[in-house]
Order: sequence, then C-alpha cells, then structure tokens
Amino acid sequence: MHKLRLFWQIFPVCAGISLLSVLLVGWLANSTGRDFFISELNRNLSERIKLLQPTVTALAQRGADEQLQDFIRNTGRQASTRITIIDAAGVVLTDSSEDHTLMDNHASRPEVALALAGKEGRSRRGSRTLRESMLYVAQPVLLQEGQRPGVLRLAISTASYDQHSGSFTSKIVLICLVVPVLAAILSVLSARRISRPLEEMKRGAEQLAVGRFDLPTRINVDHMTVEMAGLANAINQMAEQIHQRVRIIIQQRNELEAVFSGMADSVVAIDADKNIIRMNQAASTLFMLPADSVKGRPAQGVVRNTQLLELIDYTLAHNSQQECQVTVFSGTDPITLQTHAMPLRDEVNNSVGVLLVMNDLTKLNRLENIRQDFVANVSHELKTPITVIKGYIETLLDGALAEQDTARNFLRVAAAQANRLDAIVDDLLTLSRIEDKTDQNVVTSPASAQQVLENAVEACVPLAEEKGIQLEVECAPELRAPMNQPLLEQAVINLLNNAIAYSSAGGTVLLRCRESEKSDGGKLLHLSVIDKGPGIAKEHLPRIFERFYRPDKARSRDMGGTGLGLAIVKHIVQAHQGTVEVESILGKGSTFTITLPGMEERVVEEDL
Repeated sequence: MHKLRLFWQIFPVCAGISLLSVLLVGWLANSTGRDFFISELNRNLSERIKLLQPTVTALAQRGADEQLQDFIRNTGRQASTRITIIDAAGVVLTDSSEDHTLMDNHASRPEVALALAGKEGRSRRGSRTLRESMLYVAQPVLLQEGQRPGVLRLAISTASYDQHSGSFTSKIVLICLVVPVLAAILSVLSARRISRPLEEMKRGAEQLAVGRFDLPTRINVDHMTVEMAGLANAINQMAEQIHQRVRIIIQQRNELEAVFSGMADSVVAIDADKNIIRMNQAASTLFMLPADSVKGRPAQGVVRNTQLLELIDYTLAHNSQQECQVTVFSGTDPITLQTHAMPLRDEVNNSVGVLLVMNDLTKLNRLENIRQDFVANVSHELKTPITVIKGYIETLLDGALAEQDTARNFLRVAAAQANRLDAIVDDLLTLSRIEDKTDQNVVTSPASAQQVLENAVEACVPLAEEKGIQLEVECAPELRAPMNQPLLEQAVINLLNNAIAYSSAGGTVLLRCRESEKSDGGKLLHLSVIDKGPGIAKEHLPRIFERFYRPDKARSRDMGGTGLGLAIVKHIVQAHQGTVEVESILGKGSTFTITLPGMEERVVEEDL
C-alpha cells in the first residue's frame, strides 16, 4: 500500500475545508444578498405603485391621455423606473421608456396575468424591449368606471445588482485561489511542527535499528503540544531503557563470545533441521573448515562422522543429553573425542537443536601412555643395576669374601652398577632443572657457535680416540646467537656422544653450523651432528626424544646410556625457543639438527 507523507495527509484536508467554507459562505452571502435585494426592490416598487395609483386613476378617468402620458414619462425618468399602463385586454396604453404603439400585448406576462386576476404580480426576467434584466411589480388599477381594472406595472433594472454580484463572484473565485495557497503554507508549517519530532523519533529508531547503541535517542520536547510531548517523553524513556538493555546484551554477548571462542574444547551448535548454526575456532581446526563458511550448511557435509551424526539424531529424537567417546581422523591420525551432546531448547523448553561439546583426549591419552612408559622405564632402568648390586652383595655375604679375586670382581661390578644408578639420577635431576628453566626461560647472551662446537669436541675427544673416530667441525667464526652456552654445550655433547657410540670404529662425525634467513628477515642458526652409523628406523623417529625410549634397547644398555640424553637435548633446545629435528636412513647414518633464533641485525648510528 502506497504511503503518503504527512504534508499530503494534512494539506488536502486543510485546503478542502477552507475552500468548501469559502464557497459555502460565498454562496450563502450571494444568495442571501440577492434575496434581500430583490425583496427590498419588490417592496419599494409596491409602495411606489400605491403612490401612483390615485394620480393614474384620476387622469385615466378624465380621459387626459396626453397628461397621463407626460406624467408617466416624467415620473419614470425622475424615479429611474419604467412605468407601464396596460388595459384589461393586455394592450399597452402608455410606457415611460418606449413607444406603446409598437409594444406587444402583455396579457401573457406573468406579473400582468396575476394583476389582471386581481393580485399583485411580481417577476424578474430579461426585457425583450430594453434587452436587460428587469424586476417587474404589477397591481390592478381602475382606469374607467364600470370597466374591468387595468394594470399599473413598474419595472426597475437589476443590472447594477448583476454587476455587484459578478464582482462579488470574482472576489469569491480569487479567494478560492488564494485559500489553497494559504492552506498549503499553513499545512507545511503544521506538518513540520508535527513531523519534526516524528522525524527525530524516526532517526532515533533508525540509529537503534543499524546498531548505533552508543548514541541513545533523545527528543527535545520544547515547543510541542501536550500530547506530542507525552509521546516524545514515553519514547525517550523507552529508548533509554532499550539502550541500557542493549548494552547489557552486548556485554553478555561479548562475554559469551569470548568464552565460546576461547574454549579449548570443540563446540558445534546445530539447529533442528541439522544445519550448522555456528562453531568455535577449536571445532574449525578439528574439522579443518573456516568457522564462518559453515554457517547454514548441513551437518552431514561438515561433521562427516557416522558416530557423531547418529549422536545428533538420537539427541534430537529423545531430547536428552548424551555422552560417548568418538574417534575421528585428522588425515591418517586418529583423534579420540569425549563428546557431550546436549539439546538446545527455546523459551518453552522445546528442542530447537543440538550442542556438541567435544574434548580432545588424544593428547591426554598420549601423555598418560608416556607417563606409564616413563614409570615402567624408570622402574626397569633402576631395577636392573639394583638387582645386580643386590645379587653380588648377597653372594659376598654368603662367603665369597674369602676369595679375594672373586670379591674384587664382584665389587667392581657393583661399583659400576652404582655409578650407573648415579648417572641415571644425575640425568633425571638435570632434566628436572632444565624443565624448570624451560618454564622460566633461560638467561641467554650472544655467544659464538664455533666456540660451543669446539668445547663439545674437546669434551668428547677421549671417547672418540678410544674408537678411532675422527671429529670434524664446519663453522664460520662470525656465526653467533643468543644462548646459554653451558646448557647448549651439554646438548651438543649428548648428541656427539650418541653419534660416537653408534658410529663404527674408524668413522667420522661431522659438526656443522649454518645460518639461514626467515621470510620476515630474521636469522636462524642450525647446529647439526652428522654420523655414518646404522641409522634409526622411520617408525622410531617420532618418539626418539622421549625419556628412556630406545629403538634398540639391548644395544643401548650395552653402550651404557641412561636413555635420557636426547630428552635432555630436547628440553635444552626448547628453553632456547628453538627446535631439534632428526633425519635418518637405515644403514646410512643420522643427522640431528638444533635450530635456534639467530642474531638480529642492528643499525648503529655514528655521531657526526
């Protein structure tokens, strides 16, 4: 339906009422004035006839036709009135304005006919003789004794009245033209006076509609009518309440959004038609889809897991909370999710969808497995030397002390196992201290990478000489990086000891340092230990840096390792905000690479 502006609703009414009023007043004034004017003329003519009747009767009865004619003409001229005498047959006997001999029979004239019938006759019409509008009044008059009465008729022109009436009508027409203009001006002023606060209300409502909640609507009630001011005050109060409530809603929404986005658990909201309402960042990462692009999409195309889809269907069908473990795959890696499915309900507690909350148990399960492996490995690593020490001591106590050579041999073995226990405990304590430093960030300072490698080589030379292994260093003297030098030397020594231990006699172990540049212009320092040993199988590489993890357990123990060396290396590197990686091929050797943040370039300005 077409909507009109307030002006077009007010203007036609104002203009119509004004125009109609003017027309009615004009018509009433014109008709009343005309009736009054004609009535007064008729009364005046009737009185004149009564004044003329005695004279006309006397002259007519004496037969003084010429005197009567002169009297009629002079009187008519002086009174500006047309006087006509008509006999009983309708023949004009004399007329003050025209030659009576040329005039038609007047018996059929309305006023004459009434006068001949003995009544006063009145008529207003155009004169065919004078060719103008005339007002006629006729009364019976006795012209001859013993004969039927004739008619004395007076007529006066209404041309002056017609002129005044035309002028009045022109003024009325002019007023009818002016009134709409005045009505338009008044309508504009009235419409503006009424619409201005309405426009302010509209702008305020539009601000609220587009989310401009920072500027609450406030309508000025000055110069308003009582009703409009009351409405404006009511809207002001409503706008203020809306503003306050919207601020509370926005605050609560932001809080919920922060909680929703910051949850580590994956959360997916699904409507009753099984379409995605929204998901948080954790769920987006889990399903590898942008969170914004999945809104409104069917859950089957996003979740793609039979267990989850069945859980959604069951929750929608039974309107009850469900919980189970679901396994999904990220690529080829299985992910275990502790999934809670809760129905979404509306204000009358009807189900309108499902909320999935999925807690990733994969890391927890992995950590639990690592903990169990760690406990088992520590127990095994400690139990072996303890069992050996206990066995030899019991043998000595059972009488072996008498044999000095056997006793010394037993004591040497017990001492070696005790040293092994001491090394394990020392490594555990070292690992604990390094983990504490990882949490607190170690103190670093710029140091030479070449110096670190040379110090590590110097510490490992005796072991290398025993196996006839040659140690080589490739490092430019200018390469430097922020580091904790003693800790980093220990990490390199651990890698170098492993490389020497697993390398064949007469082999070579290379220590190499290189620098690379990141995409943002920063530097990276790479410290590599390269051996030509037996290598490590691919399936062992992901766990090689775990505590006590050994690809070849029997051989590792024979070499005297504690199983904590690589774990210590990993934590030292993490304390330096770096990474450690391994590349290995069975039968061709292994390469362990430590990557650290390098020195940033600094521009030094010299004073001129």
